[in-house]
Amino acid sequence: MLELPSDIPSTIPANAKIYKDDCMYSFDTPENNEFGLDIDLKSYFAYSRNATHNYTRDNYEKTGNYLYLNINKVLKPESERKKIYDENGEKSTKLQKLEIKDIDENELYNVEYTVYDIKQDKSYRLDELSDPFRKLIDQILTSNSSHQQDEIKQWELEIIPCHHSIDIQQETSSKEIDLTKCSVCELKENLWICLHCGALGCGRQQFGSNLKGNGHALNHYEITGHPVAVKLGSLSSDNEDSCDVYCYACNDEVKVPKLSEKLFKFGIDLKSQVKTEKSLIELNIYQNLNWDFKLEGANGEKLKPVYGKGYTGFQNLGNSCYLNSVLQSLFSLDNYQQFFSNLSSELNTSSIKNPSEDLSNQLIKIYDGLWSGRYSKPSLISANKGDDYQLGLKPVSFKTLIGENHAEFKTQRQQDAFEFLLYLLDKLDQEFGLTLNQSLKFLFANKTICANCQHGSIQSELIDNLSIPIKHEVIGKDEDGKKLYEQVNLIESIRDYCDTEGIEGYKCDHCKVPSGLAIKSGGFKTYPDVLVVSVQRIILENWVPIKIDVPIEIPYEIDLGEFKEPIFEGDEVEVEQKDEEEEVSGSSSDNKFKPNEEALSTLLSMGFPEPRCLKGLYHGNNNAEDAMNWIFAHMDDIDIDEPFNPDVQTSSAATTTDSGPSQDSIDNLVGMGFSTQLAKKALILNNNDINLAVEWLFSNPDDDGVIEISTETTTSKAVVNLAAEHKALKQKLLQSTATTSQTKYKLKSVICHKGTSPHTGHYVVFIRKHIEGKDKWILYNDEKVVICEDENLQDIKSNGYVYIFEKI
Repeated sequence: MLELPSDIPSTIPANAKIYKDDCMYSFDTPENNEFGLDIDLKSYFAYSRNATHNYTRDNYEKTGNYLYLNINKVLKPESERKKIYDENGEKSTKLQKLEIKDIDENELYNVEYTVYDIKQDKSYRLDELSDPFRKLIDQILTSNSSHQQDEIKQWELEIIPCHHSIDIQQETSSKEIDLTKCSVCELKENLWICLHCGALGCGRQQFGSNLKGNGHALNHYEITGHPVAVKLGSLSSDNEDSCDVYCYACNDEVKVPKLSEKLFKFGIDLKSQVKTEKSLIELNIYQNLNWDFKLEGANGEKLKPVYGKGYTGFQNLGNSCYLNSVLQSLFSLDNYQQFFSNLSSELNTSSIKNPSEDLSNQLIKIYDGLWSGRYSKPSLISANKGDDYQLGLKPVSFKTLIGENHAEFKTQRQQDAFEFLLYLLDKLDQEFGLTLNQSLKFLFANKTICANCQHGSIQSELIDNLSIPIKHEVIGKDEDGKKLYEQVNLIESIRDYCDTEGIEGYKCDHCKVPSGLAIKSGGFKTYPDVLVVSVQRIILENWVPIKIDVPIEIPYEIDLGEFKEPIFEGDEVEVEQKDEEEEVSGSSSDNKFKPNEEALSTLLSMGFPEPRCLKGLYHGNNNAEDAMNWIFAHMDDIDIDEPFNPDVQTSSAATTTDSGPSQDSIDNLVGMGFSTQLAKKALILNNNDINLAVEWLFSNPDDDGVIEISTETTTSKAVVNLAAEHKALKQKLLQSTATTSQTKYKLKSVICHKGTSPHTGHYVVFIRKHIEGKDKWILYNDEKVVICEDENLQDIKSNGYVYIFEKI
C-alpha cells in the first residue's frame, strides 16, 4: 500500500490550477502520447515522456518531486466507437425535438490512472494507494483542468445582464399560451417567448444555419417595445444561465436574473425542461467550425489531406480560427522557424517558474507542435465520421496568455484576424525586441506639398504593414439577392493608396495661408523582406458595418518598383528640416523641452510614430496617458507627422482647444443611441474614423467608455530597449535607399474570411509550399490540412483578407 507522503498536501489548495490537458513544454496529451501525461502531485504541472524528450525527468531533477498522477487514454476498438456515435445520434436523420446530446470524447477512450514513481520507475494502481492518497487523486481527477477553467472564465466574460433584462415588467394574462408553434406563421422550431407578455414568435433565420425563422419575435418587439425574449428550445433544467435570452433593444445576448421565476408566470417550469435545440453560442461555434470553405475539388472529389512537418493543424477552441490562421501564417516564414528553432535549443526549463505563463515557452511549444511532425497524423476519431483529418493542437494556454490583458482577445468571441496579427506582432516586439520581426519592418514616406506655395516636406514612418482600401463596384446580384462586385487588382489598389490626394484645411508654415490645400502622396523608402498587406473589406452601409466580398485577382507575384518614395519635382521646394534628435534634446544649457523617457518608450511600444509621441508628451504634461489622448485627438492634423520642434508648437495642432473628436462626429454616434462618453472613446480609438468607430461600437456593446492606459511596462527595461531599437532601425533604414532594393515579391500566404463581419464567420489560411515536386497551395482549415489545386482557389479570390508576401 502506497502511503501519501507528508510533504504532499492531502487536499488541493484553494485557487490552485490543475494542468492535466497537455504537457507544459509540448502538445503531448493523455490521448496522443504512448506514456500518457504525468501530473506533478505538488505543483499540479503536467509533463510527458515521449520518444524525443523526458520532461518528467527534467522536472524531477529540477525539483526533486518524484510522484506523479499518470493519465493514459487508449482509443476503444472501432466497433465500440461506432456504437457510441450511433447511440448519441450523430448519424441520426430524425428531426429536432429530441434531446440534444453531445459526445464526451472520453467515452471513446479506455482511460487508465496510475501513480508513477520516477525514482523507482514504478507505477501503482489506484487500488494500491492508501485512502488519503486515493482521495487526493479523486479530487484531482474531478477538478476542472486549467484549460477548462480558462474556457469557463472566457465564456463568463461574454454574456451579462442589460438594464432591460434586469427590470422586466411582466404583464398578466388569462389567455392560455400555445407553446408548440409561432402565433403568426405556425413555425414549430426556433420559437421565442416574450418575457414581458408571453407572446410566442419565431426567431430570425440564423445566417449560415438551416434553422428556419421568419422574424416574428423581432416584429413583436418592433410593435410593442418589449425587448427581452427567451428561446424555448434552449431551456434546460441543468443551468438557467445556459438558456438563450436576447435583448432586441441592445441587439445582444443577455442574462436575466431569476429567469425561472419569470418563465413560471407563463406556465413554464424550468426544472422540467429538456433542451431540444442548439443555443446561439453553439450555433455560432457550429457555423464557425463548418463554414463552407470547400474541402472538395472542382469535380467533387475530396481534397487530399497532407501530413508531416509543417502540415500540423490547430483545433478550433470555439471561436479561435482567427488565432489559428495568424499563427500558421507567421510560422510558415523561414525566419520564424529559424528563430524559434534556435530559441528552443537554448531553452532552460529550470529558469521558468510557470511554463504556461511564459510567452517564449508557449511560442517554442507551438513551433515544436507545428514543425516536429509528431502530431500530424490521421485521427481515428475522425475516421468514425468518414474523415481522415488530424486531431490538431489545442493552443489553449497560448490563447489565454496572449489575450489576458486585452479586452477582446481574452474572450471566446470571434475576432478580427488582422487586428490580432498587429497585436501579436507588437507583443513579440516587446518580448524579443526587433530581432524576430525586423524583416517585416520598412520605411514608408509621405510627401506633403502646399498647393499655394509649392513648399513641403517628406516624412518617413517605420511600419510593418499596409492596410489598403479596395474599390467595391456592384455589377449585379446573384439568385439569392447577394451583391456581386467587379473583380479588382491588388496592385491597382496599392497604386490608388500611394497616389496623390488633396487635403483641405492645411496651414502652411511657409506662406501662412490659414486654411489652404495640401497635396499628399506616398511610397516606399525601403522595402521589407516580408510584406504584410490587408485589404479593407468592411464598409458602412446605412450606418451598419458590412463586409464586401469583392473578388481580388490572386497576386502570385507583384513588383512594387513603381511605388518608390516620392521626390520633389518642378517648382516644388523642400522645407529644410532640423535633425529630430537635435530638436528634442538641444544642448545641456538650453531650456528646450525634454520628453519623459519612460513615457516616450511606452508610446513608441504602442506603435505611435516618434513625432506624434514627442508632440503628445509636449502637450500632455509629459504623461503617457495624457499624451495618448492628445495624439488620438489630433490624428487628422495635417502636420501631425512633421518633425517635432518645441519652438514652433503654435500650429493648429498645438493651439487648438479641442480635447477630442469633432462634435459633429460625436453627435452622429449619439444620434444612433450611443452615450457621449462611449462615442468619444470609439472615435478616439479609431483615429476619428466614424466608419471604424461604428464597427467598434457594435463589437463592444458592453464597454463603459472609459479610456485606460496600462502603466505596467513604463518601467520595463525591455520597453526602454525597444524604443532604442526602433530609433536605431529607423536610422539604419534611412541610410539605405529604395532604388537599390529588390522590389519583386511572391505571395506566401493568404488569410481568408467568410462571413458578414470580421467578428463572425470563419477564418482559414492558404499557404504556398513546395510539395510533390512543385509549388502548391495548402489549406489550413483549423485541424483540416489539405492540398488545394489551382482550380479550387475561388475562396482566395472572394475572401482574401490578409496577404503575406516574401521578397524574391
